[in-house]
Amino acid sequence: MPPFASAQPRRRYLADETGPVVPFPVERRTAHVRQCAGELDGLQGEDARLYWMKVCRELADELRKLGSSESQARSAVFAFQDEVQQELSRLHLADHG
Repeated sequence: MPPFASAQPRRRYLADETGPVVPFPVERRTAHVRQCAGELDGLQGEDARLYWMKVCRELADELRKLGSSESQARSAVFAFQDEVQQELSRLHLADHG
């Protein structure tokens, strides 16, 4: 047996024995950020507002299902919104820069 291997078998955890699920930070979901920025860039007015509300609501729902509190989900959605806004700014700078 390699010296770094444990002599004891690995313990399998049941769902109720584990701690809370910690979701990957939504603001680091680069593909999702870029997709949303691209969609928003092609929309205007009410269509953009409705799309954005839908995305944010779905994201918050996902986070709550994973065990995030309301305030944690809200903070994560705000961080995601900031990243999408920054991506929109980068898109516009690239187009006009």
